Amino acid sequence: MSGIVIAGVSRIFGTVRAVDNITLTVAQGEFFTLLGPSGCGKTTLLRMIAGFSDLDGGEISIGGQRIDKLAAHRRDIGMVFQNYAVFPNLSVAGNVAYGLKARRVPPPEIAARVEEALSLVQLSGFGDRQPHQLSGGQLQRVAIARALVIRPQVLLFDEPLSNLDARLRVSMRGEIRALQKSLGITAIYVTHDQEEAMSVSDRIAMMNAGRLEQVGAPVEIYRKPATRFAAEFMGTTNLVEARMLGLAAPVSVSLRPEALRFAEEAPADWPRLSCVVESLEMLGPITRLDARLANGTTVRMATLDTPSLSVQAGQAVTLAYDPARLTVVA
Repeated sequence: MSGIVIAGVSRIFGTVRAVDNITLTVAQGEFFTLLGPSGCGKTTLLRMIAGFSDLDGGEISIGGQRIDKLAAHRRDIGMVFQNYAVFPNLSVAGNVAYGLKARRVPPPEIAARVEEALSLVQLSGFGDRQPHQLSGGQLQRVAIARALVIRPQVLLFDEPLSNLDARLRVSMRGEIRALQKSLGITAIYVTHDQEEAMSVSDRIAMMNAGRLEQVGAPVEIYRKPATRFAAEFMGTTNLVEARMLGLAAPVSVSLRPEALRFAEEAPADWPRLSCVVESLEMLGPITRLDARLANGTTVRMATLDTPSLSVQAGQAVTLAYDPARLTVVA
């Protein structure tokens, strides 16, 4: 079993609690993502699991064995770095074989396992190439193959796609997810990209200032954010006082832009809002609209592109919202 238990883990730099008493359990075979803005502690926590950063408190176990006192090379963990960390003086095969040679695996077995790992990442036949002959996506595949070839219990990813262009990021994240599931390996993935996190994860731990903000399935965090930070960081939302929407409750609520529609397209029992359009932004299949309520509050709406839509800035419109999509936030 290769589940991970993180119990009360902390890391302090001077007066800054970079990781502040984090407790998490990652199930065997789970694709688990640490999500948050720069400086929230997600990479520090990942490095603590990998053995590259010491703990100032707490324990980390994998498969029931405590590993936080072990040296990094004894933790049976593979890691894929943001900058690939590919050795420029070694061939593709040499890079992938590096960890096996360090473990004194017999040469015939090394050759077979390197070829197997390259096949997994769709780089069969690339063994003799040099790193400078590869694209960014291919270099990232080499880095993944090098992490997989040692057959680790756990695979860690530190923002592995941040150096790739947008189109390649989308295709690579799908490949990483498919590969992880096909191998059944436990993975922890660090990113600041909300869309990336939602597309690959079984569960997400959202971090803020060294602490856990919310842990759950992507759909759960998106639809039912527990805090204002979670609501705002996990995509665009309308954070407003309930009374601004005509409700009496003295609470703040989150309402996603796609939960708003033009009144003529909405069910009759949805609450109505009289607005004036402030701006429109056409983004291919999606149109985004900012509208000002009578009380001066601006709400954002997102709708699928409609050829018949002829709304313009300054126009008075009536919007409606799905009351079931309102979420009270702390």
